[in-house]
Amino acid sequence: MIKTGAGLAEYVSSKLGTAYVYGAKMEILTKDRYDSLKKAYGPNMVWESDAGKIGKMCCDCSGLISAYTGRYRSSAEYRNTAREIFPINTVTNAPMGALVWLPGHIGVYVGMEKGVPYYIAADGSAYGCRKRPLPANFTHWFPCPDVQYAGETAASGAVGDIAVGGAVGDIAAAGAVGDKAVGGAVGKITTAGAVGDIAAAGGAAGDITVGGAVTIKAGAVYGGLSAARGKAVPPSVVGRRLTVGKIQTNKGAREALLTEIFSWVELQWLAAAR
Repeated sequence: MIKTGAGLAEYVSSKLGTAYVYGAKMEILTKDRYDSLKKAYGPNMVWESDAGKIGKMCCDCSGLISAYTGRYRSSAEYRNTAREIFPINTVTNAPMGALVWLPGHIGVYVGMEKGVPYYIAADGSAYGCRKRPLPANFTHWFPCPDVQYAGETAASGAVGDIAVGGAVGDIAAAGAVGDKAVGGAVGKITTAGAVGDIAAAGGAAGDITVGGAVTIKAGAVYGGLSAARGKAVPPSVVGRRLTVGKIQTNKGAREALLTEIFSWVELQWLAAAR
């Protein structure tokens, strides 16, 4: 079954009121588990009062999300594995079920109400799982790496980096070859002229290559697969020297993932930096 952003938002909405215990992963808290968590993380993270939650369903902030996706990550790991990362002041562009983040904490964006962005999170031992307006201390939002959002596609219901039959991914089209290129060069490639991170002919087309430096041209817009696609790249980013972390095709456009800003931009808007 495909996990979706909308499904994540619906799931966390169904868990409002769930008790919070640091380290719990949507589980019935037992005394042994409580003692183990307290020993592992200490009384500042696992409170004495959390003992009163023994026998109840409990989770922490990342556990709330992982319970839906089935893939367990910490809040930091969610950020580190995100395809794209955006400043929180652009959260109105986020799709339903995007993740909102600050160091040490994570929640789920559930849309706008009367012009105000709302999120749901397991917000700490004093609050449990709750819904509230997004506070100013959150710093970034990004698509959850383990779910599929509206406008994304995947083959056979699987979301991943490798897909066939025209599905979104690093390697697409029949005859894709894997991570090692013909001739021993390491990289993701495709055969029969298909687009890949490294072409079978022996190198990426043009002057823009993975690992190379580029600048963004004036008038550029973001690419990628999130709701930020088509939004203007701000002037503060235009002209900066950035590093190409990855090149792939998104929605028919050849795009580069720029490491410093964690965002996709179409190659036509980039110039190789010398």
